[in-house]
Amino acid sequence: MRLVKDLVDARIVFYWIDETDKRLSPDHATFRLAQEWWKSYMFSRYEGDERRKSIIDRRSDAEKRRRMEERGNLLSISPYGRRHTDIPVDVDIDLVAEKLKVLKAP
Repeated sequence: MRLVKDLVDARIVFYWIDETDKRLSPDHATFRLAQEWWKSYMFSRYEGDERRKSIIDRRSDAEKRRRMEERGNLLSISPYGRRHTDIPVDVDIDLVAEKLKVLKAP
């Protein structure tokens, strides 16, 4: 899955696509909403026994992680967690800049 940042009807939106560029999600107004949709989607696809009660990993609080690292309480080989959904997502395709250039063109 890839996260797309796009300009639709004069507003920035985020949505998820698959490897064939088929849309998997609705438009999301913020990056955080797109991230939460992805986590929920990934959890819904998991068919094994689920032990985790929340889709939000406790290690996702960056400020708490920084404080723990400063005190030396956190030395992990996997700083973001073990699951695929624990790793921070990023925008894979940014269409906004190109669309803004087209809009600005005389």
